[in-house]
Amino acid sequence: MAAALIHVDAVQKERLAWRAKLRGESFCPEVRDAADLYLDVPVENEPELLHLAKTANDAADRRIKNRDETVG
Repeated sequence: MAAALIHVDAVQKERLAWRAKLRGESFCPEVRDAADLYLDVPVENEPELLHLAKTANDAADRRIKNRDETVG
């Protein structure tokens, strides 16, 4: 394995650490897994995947808003 120095912002570090904890892993394997996932996506599919991710996030936001309105 080759060493690499990467810079992530505080939010990225927090999110990666949280995911690592959920999976019972340390920070480094989580970063490697994230890089592998990113590299596994063919470049030509990125626009479609970004659209799908945005659509899924928008739908989740609507569900949360509806739940909040129902409860509150």
